[in-house]
Amino acid sequence: MEKVIMAAKAANNVIGKDNSLPWHLPADLEFFMRTIEGEFLIAGRKFFESIQGREVFHEGVEGIVISRQKDYQSPTVLVAHSIEESFQLAAQNGVQKVYILGGGEIYQQSIELADRLIITEIHGEFEGDTFFPDIDKSRWEEVSRSDRKKDAVNPYDYSFVVYEPAILSLLD
Repeated sequence: MEKVIMAAKAANNVIGKDNSLPWHLPADLEFFMRTIEGEFLIAGRKFFESIQGREVFHEGVEGIVISRQKDYQSPTVLVAHSIEESFQLAAQNGVQKVYILGGGEIYQQSIELADRLIITEIHGEFEGDTFFPDIDKSRWEEVSRSDRKKDAVNPYDYSFVVYEPAILSLLD
């Protein structure tokens, strides 16, 4: 099963503040929603319950929410209690590819297990309380980059970047 991490992060690795994005970047939101449309999603409970999470996990979306709360239930998605259990549940349901959407703890637990990273890099630093883990350049190789300039709608320069495992790291 292919495991894809998708995130938007600032230059200082901030991905969130108070269970929300600390920036407004419509082009990234459009790219994000287009990329995950029809895909099987995995997210942590805090993201799932956030405003953005409620938009992403609308009716009909298949996915798994990860919660340490043993009695946590959702009427709309499956529930797992670890990243490993979420992968097992997805595999049991015949899923070929999952998109891991965060938040910070979920990214930290899954980055070494992922097959691809799709990252929007916002060219600026923001205050926040949730962070994306450092991308180890000996483990990950940048395979694609599309740089974008700020405009009337998108107030920051940003880049869409895809990372795949570095060839040398596969030999370890």
